[in-house]
Amino acid sequence: MSKPIVMFPEQWDSILERIKQREKPSVYLSREKMKETLGFTVRDYREYVKDPDYVKRPDDGEWYNMEPAGWFEGKMNVRTIRLDFYDEQKRTMFLLKYGNGQD
Repeated sequence: MSKPIVMFPEQWDSILERIKQREKPSVYLSREKMKETLGFTVRDYREYVKDPDYVKRPDDGEWYNMEPAGWFEGKMNVRTIRLDFYDEQKRTMFLLKYGNGQD
């Protein structure tokens, strides 16, 4: 399995519309058929990443700009779409056809 392609949901939505124009509904509605035909499966992924707006006050070193502290303090939840490819040639073809979600 090769490295997944990571994109934002808006990018995936535009690519999915183009796939819908080219392929039969059974291809993009079935996970197994998508893997067989297009060479990838779609994964909705959420992760916590460092929030650039979350800073310490220089005078007392206390954190601000967040709700109650926890393990997620200083981080924000980001949603991305990951395309997991099972065939390197199909991955290359996908990148040639659709780019990386760039219009």
